[in-house]
Amino acid sequence: MNRKSGPQIRSGYLSVFRALAISMLACAAAPNSLLAAGNRTLSNPVQQADDFYLGRRNLENVKAGLRLLSREAAEKPTEYEVWWRISMFTCYLARHTTGPAVMEYLQVGIDAGRKAVAIDSNRPEGHFWLGANLGLTAEKRSFLKALTMVDSIRKELEAVVRLDPDYEQAAGLRTLGRLDYRAPFFKGGDKRKSVELLEEALERYPRNSMTMLYLADTYMALGRRKDAHDQLERIVNLCPDPIYGPEQEENQEIARDRLTRWTTAGN
Repeated sequence: MNRKSGPQIRSGYLSVFRALAISMLACAAAPNSLLAAGNRTLSNPVQQADDFYLGRRNLENVKAGLRLLSREAAEKPTEYEVWWRISMFTCYLARHTTGPAVMEYLQVGIDAGRKAVAIDSNRPEGHFWLGANLGLTAEKRSFLKALTMVDSIRKELEAVVRLDPDYEQAAGLRTLGRLDYRAPFFKGGDKRKSVELLEEALERYPRNSMTMLYLADTYMALGRRKDAHDQLERIVNLCPDPIYGPEQEENQEIARDRLTRWTTAGN
């Protein structure tokens, strides 16, 4: 049996956390949560921040919304609606930023997510965005440090599924499925369990492009090549999504690239 060298093993496991971070952060931009917030009483600054976030293709809009939320948090330090949004906004900025600012955004997001969970642990938003920021942080940390974060990430995602399996079009199920696909076996990785979770998420939301993308990867890893190609073709042929437009466009680009690469490789 061939053995991988230490650097090869480390490189392989680090890819777990890179992919995990992508899976957690690209899965949902949370516009559904913002629209659903109409059922709650929100302050004007929070409503304005939500409006800015809907224009997230321009990062300056996200930054403007974050400034509003930060001022609101200073005035209302126990307001759950403010803290989970700060965690979400900083997560998005970290994903679309380079340099030292990335870790700064992530730390703010982690702190905000923890505050949200401390204020109300019975709602999914704080748990999800705390987990998302932890996931991106794991990507940036050393190999051993990243491994130690897997259990914390899983804990937050499991809380999301327990509290609201439909949150952000089954984001908790979807991201747990991705975690089971990418994580080493000694950290709970299980590709067959990944398929179960992803297929359940897709059954709930059949047009979610991120779930299709993750399911394609897991199918391919299990040798189900036709099923994988079918999922990628579905993504490419999706009609424009009025809510998750930016995310769907990114996923369609990834799907086209994978179809090309897999076809070239004889898959």
